[in-house]
Amino acid sequence: MNDGIWHIERGGPSRRVLIVGGDDVHKRIDLMNALASRFRFAGAGSDLRRAEEFVAAGFPFIYYPMDRGTNPLSDARSYWFLRRVIRRLQPDLVHAFATKPAVWGRLAAMGADVPVVIGTLPGLGSLYSRNDLRTRFVRAIYEPLQRRACHGSDLTVFQNEGDLRQFVDAGLAPPDRTAIIPGSGVRTDLLDPAKLNPSAARAVRKEVGAKEGDVVVTMVSRVIRSKGVLEFARAAQLLQETHPAAKFVLVGPDDQNSLDRLSPRELAEVGESVQWLGERSDVRTIYGATDVFVLPSLYREGVPRVLLEAASMGLPLVTTRSPGCEAVVEEGRNGFLIDTGQVEGLARSVGSLVAQPMLRKRFAQESRGIAVRHFDLKVVVEATAKHYERLLRAAGRPGGAGIEGIDQGDLGVSGQSHTGGIKRTGTTGPTQSG
Repeated sequence: MNDGIWHIERGGPSRRVLIVGGDDVHKRIDLMNALASRFRFAGAGSDLRRAEEFVAAGFPFIYYPMDRGTNPLSDARSYWFLRRVIRRLQPDLVHAFATKPAVWGRLAAMGADVPVVIGTLPGLGSLYSRNDLRTRFVRAIYEPLQRRACHGSDLTVFQNEGDLRQFVDAGLAPPDRTAIIPGSGVRTDLLDPAKLNPSAARAVRKEVGAKEGDVVVTMVSRVIRSKGVLEFARAAQLLQETHPAAKFVLVGPDDQNSLDRLSPRELAEVGESVQWLGERSDVRTIYGATDVFVLPSLYREGVPRVLLEAASMGLPLVTTRSPGCEAVVEEGRNGFLIDTGQVEGLARSVGSLVAQPMLRKRFAQESRGIAVRHFDLKVVVEATAKHYERLLRAAGRPGGAGIEGIDQGDLGVSGQSHTGGIKRTGTTGPTQSG
């Protein structure tokens, strides 16, 4: 072990876990906080701006380069950089999240001889939502790499049964080394409508031009084709005359690095049809200002975090009959399910909720209960901890002495040691990635 990086002393968790993600690796901070009394965590991500959030939470952060697009030279650089860092850190377990990090992070961990390697695929993404020539070409490159990562690691975690079955049936993942954890979990104690700041919510409603009696219909997502942004905009166009009280609001960044990006003409159409607020840091308040939440996704979601957040905030939901989305919405109980790509069906469902305040109230109460019972962070924490403990024991890494302090060295590490216990400062807020 490299004592210049991990210093061991008695009294705290000894098993070292490196979380590898992309530009949204900060979404794992709540999980890390909840398990910090049992494991010593560090995070690695491809967006240096996330370092501040890890520092605030008390975790080291390692930046590594990774492009979101398909670039063999860039991907090779990511692999070798991660392998060098992982070999220096010598973690007992590497847990990689998301499509590209779950490939290169796991392959790098395997190359660095990490005892336990886990990958979580929170949905299959646009690679499995589209079938055009470019997407098929990228998928042909991606699948052999994903197969090698899945077969070479100890566990691949999926968020829904459909994704797991697709990978197993295609031979991409061995069935005896797969598991389902339903979603990434949500802090229902923080995303609680009872804790909403009413004046802040009123300010957002005023910002979007909602008057007394108006119904704010919100979508939170990256602005890409497969998230259903165009369907949302076109449903808003259909309802403009029949439901003038409906105010359609889109929150999230334009993602021009995605294979699924919208054209300038399509972006203009979206901007003309709905109020596009762009990327926001006050998403929790926006939920609180919302009356109906919509995610008309065509994307191969795992369990969409934004649906969990909206449910936790007690909102009626409208989403698609697609893997992951169906896990959060029960038709006629807390929302409506529509077929993917069906603008008219989306407009009918939203219009029904706009016109019926008592139905919105009933759906909202059910949404909150579903989120608390089935998708609270504690559910994900305990399932994750069981897998960590089982695999670490099998690898000869049972619990033991604690670790204190990290020498930052020349790894590009930010942060400080986490001294054990569940530290609640610096936890992450709601997401805009959908």
